Amino acid sequence: MLAFNGCKTTKVSPEKYDEAKIYFGNGGGFSGKLNEFCMLDNGEVYQINPSSREADIRKVSSRSDAKNLFKKLNSMDLQQYPYDKPGNMFYWMKYHSKTDTTYLIWGDGTMEVDEKVIKVYDELVEFTRKQK
Repeated sequence: MLAFNGCKTTKVSPEKYDEAKIYFGNGGGFSGKLNEFCMLDNGEVYQINPSSREADIRKVSSRSDAKNLFKKLNSMDLQQYPYDKPGNMFYWMKYHSKTDTTYLIWGDGTMEVDEKVIKVYDELVEFTRKQK
């Protein structure tokens, strides 16, 4: 029993987490509703209340899944994508590492979005759908 408790994951607030993390979400449309999430490189996924900034743990994924996703983010060099054109409906990712912060926002119908960006965004969204 003691060995099992030694493996317990400690939950950390995304705002206070100093390692790599990525905020992402979508919003707009008729309701103007904003959905925001944050995934930490340790596998924790939080739903963020945009107005209060309160974070509720949504899921804890495997460290290997998180590690693979963050490797993909690092290899993509997100700074190469100058996406800053929200539309009526918009999507965004904000990647934080110890050395860099990169923000992408898109949704404007006139803007072409790289398939790699869409694919990694879809992977992030999929992490929010899985059960704890």
